[in-house]
Amino acid sequence: LILLAISRSLPADAQQLLPAQFGDWAKSVCLDKAEIAALSEEAGGKEGAFSCSYVSGANKIQVWVQKFHDPTSAYEVYTAGLHPGMMASLVGNNAAVSENRLWMLSGNLVLRVESQNVASEADLRALVKSLDGHADKTPLPGIRSFLPSNSLIQGTQRYSLGPEGYEAAVKALGRTEYAALAPELSLGPKSAAEAEAMLAAYANGKGGQEVLLLVLYPTPQLAEQQLRHLQPILAAKPEYAGTTVERNASMLSLVLSPSTPELAMRLRHNISYETAITWNEPSTTLTDPSWFLVLKTVFYAAAGICVMAALGGLIYGVFRLLMKRLFPGKVFDRSSNVELLQLGLNSKEINPDDFY
Repeated sequence: LILLAISRSLPADAQQLLPAQFGDWAKSVCLDKAEIAALSEEAGGKEGAFSCSYVSGANKIQVWVQKFHDPTSAYEVYTAGLHPGMMASLVGNNAAVSENRLWMLSGNLVLRVESQNVASEADLRALVKSLDGHADKTPLPGIRSFLPSNSLIQGTQRYSLGPEGYEAAVKALGRTEYAALAPELSLGPKSAAEAEAMLAAYANGKGGQEVLLLVLYPTPQLAEQQLRHLQPILAAKPEYAGTTVERNASMLSLVLSPSTPELAMRLRHNISYETAITWNEPSTTLTDPSWFLVLKTVFYAAAGICVMAALGGLIYGVFRLLMKRLFPGKVFDRSSNVELLQLGLNSKEINPDDFY
């Protein structure tokens, strides 16, 4: 089991995590701190799971809660506790019930309630609401939405942050021989590629099931590198016969030991993963001037140029007239340098030195 008790006193912060009362239920006795399983350590659950009993009249329930670094870490442990046959619960978005047990994810908290059948749905909602102040509500890993929904066997979804979670997942889904691939996939923050994985089982319509493995890498280059690394490994070992790996951008997909290649192809075709390309086009921002200001500046600049041209022409004309008066025929209109051709169309006598 993920949550195993050992004899140590419950810290004060754990007592604050679980409410003194919710609905008609009052806190009774808090048990010792839970042992940290290997999967919880991989997910960053260093404090273990804490447990308190609650009573309402003659009824009693046991509540376990474990806090993780973030919702992604908690999601790995939450999916590890799912199994086929569990029913969705209306207590929360990520909640499932099996007989008398409620298994739930609330942000970065994993919650388990034993004998939940004696508590009302309203009381359980009150319990979850009391934990909201301690929960980190950042988004869950996006890879979970890439799984096809058609023929999915509910309760088989498994998310893995590292090799421990991956090995537990393939064993739970009946593909124990693929546990040896854990180091080859480069899973987790301690690996070179820092990949994350998502697995699930699908009914194949023949009484069996197909297991789909999705591995998401930070970049397409890392995914291509792992693709080339995995292909010869899958081809060399007989226990992996029929298993192929394909890449779509930053994600690798494998159907583990498929019944037929056609079923594997059909399952891959239903994967909900598309590459998103961002194109940084120029756009108007708060620092860009408005069109009115731009047009006003253009008109002002054009008017300024016209005024400068008019002033320049006027100054040059005055200077020319002044030079002609002071130094006639020496600066401008010098007859020694310029000779005019006249047609003589009127009665005026032709004078080649006459500029006017």
